[in-house]
Amino acid sequence: MIDSDNISGGDSQGGGSNSHGSEMSPREHKQPLDFGNNCNQNSLRSEKVRNHIPNDLAFSVLSKLPLKSLKRFGCVCQTWALLFENPHFMSKFRTNFISHCHSHYIDTSLLVYEVIRYDDYTENFSFYSLSGKRYENRVKLDFPCPFQVENSYYFIYCDTITGTVCLKLRNTIVLWKPTTHEFKFIPSSPVESVSPYRESQVFCHGFGYDHIRDDIKIITFTAFAPLWQSPRCLQLLQQLGVRREDVPWNEISCEPVWEIYSLRCNSWKKLDFDMPNCWDDSWSYKRLYTEGVCHWWSDREDLLVSFDLRNEMFFTTAIPLDISDTDPDLWLRKFLAMLNGSIASILWYTTYFHISILGELGVNESWTKLFVVGPLLNIQRVVGTGKNGDIFFKTKDGKLVLLDLSTGIIEDMGFKGGHAYDIAIFKENNILMAGINL
Repeated sequence: MIDSDNISGGDSQGGGSNSHGSEMSPREHKQPLDFGNNCNQNSLRSEKVRNHIPNDLAFSVLSKLPLKSLKRFGCVCQTWALLFENPHFMSKFRTNFISHCHSHYIDTSLLVYEVIRYDDYTENFSFYSLSGKRYENRVKLDFPCPFQVENSYYFIYCDTITGTVCLKLRNTIVLWKPTTHEFKFIPSSPVESVSPYRESQVFCHGFGYDHIRDDIKIITFTAFAPLWQSPRCLQLLQQLGVRREDVPWNEISCEPVWEIYSLRCNSWKKLDFDMPNCWDDSWSYKRLYTEGVCHWWSDREDLLVSFDLRNEMFFTTAIPLDISDTDPDLWLRKFLAMLNGSIASILWYTTYFHISILGELGVNESWTKLFVVGPLLNIQRVVGTGKNGDIFFKTKDGKLVLLDLSTGIIEDMGFKGGHAYDIAIFKENNILMAGINL
C-alpha cells in the first residue's frame, strides 16, 4: 500500500516570479489640494479609509498573484513582507497554485513511454497517448522503431509547440512526429569524425522550437576519449591497419565540444563558449523545455542552466538542496519538472518528496518550497508531471501511479510491470516536420 495521507506544505525559501499571472503595481494616490484646515482634515480621514484594505481581502488577492509580483509587494507593509511565514496564507497560495490550469496545458494530452524488460533481458517498448480529465482515454501509438534494435532507446523530450518527439540511442538522434508519422535521422556532427583515434560520446542537453526562425534545434555536449583507453583499442587499430606505437597520441585533441543543430539548415554549429553540463542524458529527468528556452540540471554545481534557443545564449540559477530529512548513507535524488507552468525541483531520499518552484530565472533566492509530500511507501522514483498538481511515480513493483496534489489521492494508472517509464506533455500538430527543413 502507498500511504498518501501525509501531504503538507513546505517551508519557504525566498520568492520570485511565476509564469502564470500578470504583475500588479501598488496604487498611486494623489495628495488632496489644501483649501483650508477643515477640508484638509476631511481629506486625510478619507485617504485613511481608502488606504485600509481588510486582511482577508488582501490575502485573497495576494494568494492569486505570481511569486515575482508577490515578493515585490512585500515592501508595502510588514504584514505582506512576512506572508511566506503565514501558514493560513501559504495554504491559500498552494490551493490557488495547483487549482488553476495553466495555458501551457490547453488542448494537450499525456505522452507515456513504457519499457518492459523480460527475464532474458529482452525489452519491449511502447508509446501511449492519455487524454481526458483524469487521463482515462488511452491510445497506443503506432511506432515503427527507427533504430532497428532490440534494446530500448532514450526518450529525450517532447516539444509541445510542434508536437515533435526527440529520441536517442547511443550517439544517434532521431526526431519523430506522431501525428504525421515522420521520422528524421539527425546527421552526425563532423567533429565526431575529425580523428579516427578517439571515441566520442554525445550527450543531448536540449531540444525545442525557435519560433523566431521557425526552426527546431538540438543542443549537444560531445566528450572524447583517446582510443588507447578503449578495451577495443587493438581491434580498432587493426581495422585501421595502424600499429599503436605509430599513432601520435599527444597530438590528438580530446577537448569536449558544445554544438547546436538546426533542422531548417540541417547542419551543426559549434558554440564558442563552455556551459555547465549534465552527464546523464538517459532520460528526461533533468531536462525540460519551455517558451523557447531549454533547461537542464547540472549535477556538479547543482545549477539550473537555461539556454535560449532564440539568441543562443545561456544563464544559470543555483538550485538549493533544501531537504531536512537528510541521510548520509543514501543518494539524494533530483528531478527537474514543469509543475503547472512553473519550473520545479523535486528532491527525495526515500519516502518524503520536497517540491520547490522557481520564481524568476537567474535569481537564486526566488526558489520557494511549496510542498513536502509523504511518507509515500513503495515508491521507487518520480516519473514526471501532468496537468495542474499531478505527479507521476513508478512503484517498486513496476506500476505507474498518479498523485493528485490537490486531494492527496494516489491513483493506479493501469500500467503494470514496467521496467521504466517516461512522461511528457504532448500537443498534436499536423504541420509536416519536413516543411521546416527547406
